[in-house]
Amino acid sequence: MRIANAPSVVSNVFLGFMIGWLVRFHWMGADLFDFAWPQALLACCGGVLLYFSGNLANDWFDRNWDAEKRPERALPSGMFRPSSYLVFSLLLASLAVLSGFMLSVLSGCTALAICLLIAIYTFYHKRAIWAVVPMGLCRAGLYFFGFFAQWMTPAEIEALEMFHIGPSSYLRTLVLPSILAVGLFSYIAGLSLSARYEGMDDPPQGPKVISLAMLILPIAAMSCMIMDWDPALGVLGMIPFAFWLGLCLTRFRKPIPRYVSALLAGIPLVDLIASLPMALGTDKELIEQNLADLPHLLAMLVIPAAAFILGRALQKLAPAT
Repeated sequence: MRIANAPSVVSNVFLGFMIGWLVRFHWMGADLFDFAWPQALLACCGGVLLYFSGNLANDWFDRNWDAEKRPERALPSGMFRPSSYLVFSLLLASLAVLSGFMLSVLSGCTALAICLLIAIYTFYHKRAIWAVVPMGLCRAGLYFFGFFAQWMTPAEIEALEMFHIGPSSYLRTLVLPSILAVGLFSYIAGLSLSARYEGMDDPPQGPKVISLAMLILPIAAMSCMIMDWDPALGVLGMIPFAFWLGLCLTRFRKPIPRYVSALLAGIPLVDLIASLPMALGTDKELIEQNLADLPHLLAMLVIPAAAFILGRALQKLAPAT
């Protein structure tokens, strides 16, 4: 189930959830201390279930290929029955979709869309290079899965007219998770392409340059909303990711499994590019309380950092890929 990558899934979903909460706080004047921790936990659990489901489905579908190329893996070696992977994949996917609909209709629909993308990626990833697209969209969709958990009800959206705010203006807030999704999608697709071409004896230069550019793009995408109002915080958010990416491209470049594992561990640092300035900027500009008095904002800093550390530690127990 690639347990080492589960913390990064939590980081992705929580960032999406927090963006949704910040939108609600701004637009509806919600109580600053009224944060739905049970909803946030359910969203994170739902995201992890989707991720585990996808990994089990992927291994089940690849069992014949693995029997020839990777006979040491669990299914070819006879450690588990193939049917157990398929059954648990479907079970976890069903629980994930159920958790999504418990959050909101849109979160449930997002979970269904991610399941469809998992199926497309699972079927094509050994056959076509474009399969990195549905794979990247699966990860980017986690932002929307969390974001829609805080989406206003139709009645709340209509109530915005009392404040002379049209519902179309609220719909435009979808640009926030969309921009972040571009950054995460680029990193995931770049990671996959980079691993593919680095593993070749004589890789073509063009695709190698493209994959490198996609790995770097999150720095711009994740920070573009912040740089307008606080460039210093925007730059601060970039530093951990840029430092780790530099290590991945130098110290951890070879062998390929080490390189891919290091890049996978860096996924929460992509989140941190946005979450660090958002947390510190909200604390500085909108409220009088200290950040320590608002645990949900503090969690925007702690969760990505903790996910990076925990993910890297879990890689010593189980392979990340």
